[in-house]
Amino acid sequence: MSSAPKKSFPEIFNNGKWADQQKFCDGCLLTEDGTKFNVHRVLLCQCSEYFRALFCFGMRHEALIPGIESSTLDSILLYIYTGVAYLDTKNVWDMMIASDYLLMDDLMEKCRSFAVQHLTIRNCILSLNIAWPIDRLALFNDCFRYAVIHFQNIFSTWVEGIDDFPIEIFRKLLKSNSLNITSERFVWEAIVMWTEAKKSARLPYVSELVTYLRLEEEVDEELAQEILSHHLINVNPYCFLYLNKQFNYYLTKCTILNQHVKYANTFDQISPVGPRAPKYMHFVAHHFINSRKYGSALYVSYDDNLDFWRFVGEVHFFIDAVVRIGQFIYLFNTWDNVVFAFDIIEETWVPMASLFAPRYNYHVVVQGEEIFALGGDTDSHFSTTLVSRYVPRLNSWQSMNLAYSMVIYGAVVLNDLVYAVGLSELQQEEQHMMCQVYDPATDNWSLVAAPNVYRRSFSVVAYRDRIYAIAGENTENYVKAVEEYDPILNVWQSLPDLPCEYFVSNAIVVQEKLIVYDNNHEDTRFYEVPPPVCWDEESQLWRVIDESSPLHSIERYTFCVLDDCRLVKDLTAKNRRPGTQWERRPSL
Repeated sequence: MSSAPKKSFPEIFNNGKWADQQKFCDGCLLTEDGTKFNVHRVLLCQCSEYFRALFCFGMRHEALIPGIESSTLDSILLYIYTGVAYLDTKNVWDMMIASDYLLMDDLMEKCRSFAVQHLTIRNCILSLNIAWPIDRLALFNDCFRYAVIHFQNIFSTWVEGIDDFPIEIFRKLLKSNSLNITSERFVWEAIVMWTEAKKSARLPYVSELVTYLRLEEEVDEELAQEILSHHLINVNPYCFLYLNKQFNYYLTKCTILNQHVKYANTFDQISPVGPRAPKYMHFVAHHFINSRKYGSALYVSYDDNLDFWRFVGEVHFFIDAVVRIGQFIYLFNTWDNVVFAFDIIEETWVPMASLFAPRYNYHVVVQGEEIFALGGDTDSHFSTTLVSRYVPRLNSWQSMNLAYSMVIYGAVVLNDLVYAVGLSELQQEEQHMMCQVYDPATDNWSLVAAPNVYRRSFSVVAYRDRIYAIAGENTENYVKAVEEYDPILNVWQSLPDLPCEYFVSNAIVVQEKLIVYDNNHEDTRFYEVPPPVCWDEESQLWRVIDESSPLHSIERYTFCVLDDCRLVKDLTAKNRRPGTQWERRPSL
């Protein structure tokens, strides 16, 4: 892609190094407006499967390229001959559709990336119209998410492309729990705008679209009266406010609408009910390093997806552990033993006592209203069996004793119990695997079944009511073994091995996916690391995460799930304030 002044293909072709190559031209491409382009067949074959097939069937000297305008073909030939894609918001869609037709995947991906990065309030609906019917463009989800998050701004004025906006996409937008609006009035105004654009064809849909209003969230008699008195309702021959029983339950509070509703047991499209709010969000620490500074930038995701984030702060150290209690986020750099507390609602820092014992590389978990820091290494590089418990209301750390001394390689909370997994102490002649569990009800640690595979420096993670011991190393090599613990049966069983070895393994759960990756940050790697993998529970296989996935560079980020209902509701209200800036995160 280039922002330099664009030259036409004839200008490139007739000057410089290509001027001496004209005598080798063996083909001519024509467009439907009669424009001709002299070309070299062999060069086009290297860039396009379409041209390769065309030439293999004995193309004559001239060949018509249907459905592609001369200006678009000019730009495509420029890309083939120079390697530079001259893209702007006016030509990118024509270029993308043409590159799809000509089977030029590399150019299509460049166009796709440009289109995503240059979505705007003005071109979003137009982009959705183009992306919707063409699956190969793989752009619909990106455009749709942009429309969801900028819905209020998009439909605040007349929208380019609204005339061709299909009911299927509009319906999908109105039903979204993540729709970014400060009032349901904006949904009603969008319905009016969409219907008025092609009134005669769209009047029959009004009855259905009105049911997508979430009037249970705000009992607005004025809005209800406005809806009922609007000509799209009261003089619409197709409009009957048929509402399913579930939806009508919420309308009983609204006396005006309730008097005008005709009841029905079914509706072609079952209306959504409940608040427009996600089930959970993510707090994200993005690790950065440059010539001037390093640290972690702090974000809150728009909803449960990881594509749009809101910046909330920054710290000048890498965050490798994040936990939450209520509205407070606790940030740890376990290598430098730095701790901070952040009020996610007020977006302010709050005092937090430091760990009283110097150590690093320890494990942090939350149980109930308390934080546990387990194990780690001392300043003299010896492993410690120390367990500390932080009580927020006292802003203090308290030391605890395990039932048995052990080197802790991982800790998790499952079913309100704290599990520590590791090895017996190094001083013992024969080390063996150990697993201890802390029960807050009895304030006691006790032994439970230990993993079967001997290893060190492994990862421990809780996932769907099970505990997993993953990767690590033994006395001879790196370990690919994965074991799963069933707390009810108190047994560990083997799962399929990882497909590759990890030097600094880590395992986390993100978006309800169990992911294993190499935790050696990109800036400090001196070797080629294997890609991250994801556990496919249905097929019982580990699947490599593709480079195109946003989770491919997961080692750059630390996540914390925000799933408390009250917290999510408060954050949703903050996220939907007018003027909030959202950053697109194309890859993690």
